[in-house]
Amino acid sequence: MKLIIRTAIALAATTGLALTAAPPALAAAPVSASRDYDDTFEQESANGLATVEGEYAVEGDDEEDNSFVLEGDLYDGDDRTLRQGGRCAYFEVQVASAEHGQWRRAKRVKLCSYDETKHFRVAAYDVAAVRVKTCQVSYRGWTTSRCSRWYRLDLGF
Repeated sequence: MKLIIRTAIALAATTGLALTAAPPALAAAPVSASRDYDDTFEQESANGLATVEGEYAVEGDDEEDNSFVLEGDLYDGDDRTLRQGGRCAYFEVQVASAEHGQWRRAKRVKLCSYDETKHFRVAAYDVAAVRVKTCQVSYRGWTTSRCSRWYRLDLGF
């Protein structure tokens, strides 16, 4: 074993190699302050008849200077007719900025077609927090029922 170590040291000394230090070309590059964050989520209404699958991305380095994009599909699994008490699928996205701190609705989507999906896209800028919920909603209005709890998306801040 000692012979192998001595041979390696001698070889390094004669060829000019350094065994402990990396050459400057292999040194780590500085890390940029800007970063991107991507994630996915699934959510369903309290009774499981409305579901959402989505993915989102955040570009920017902090909660005061970023862009947020969410894309997904809302699915209506309620096969009951209006007369039988059937309802539509509903999805809502709210955002809050660091400056104002108040939740405001960024998007709401309604789908009244059993066994179908509806694609949606939401974009917002300078968001500090985003939350979503999935519900059922009446055919002729926006009265929600059977809602999931609000779910806060992890933005990576």
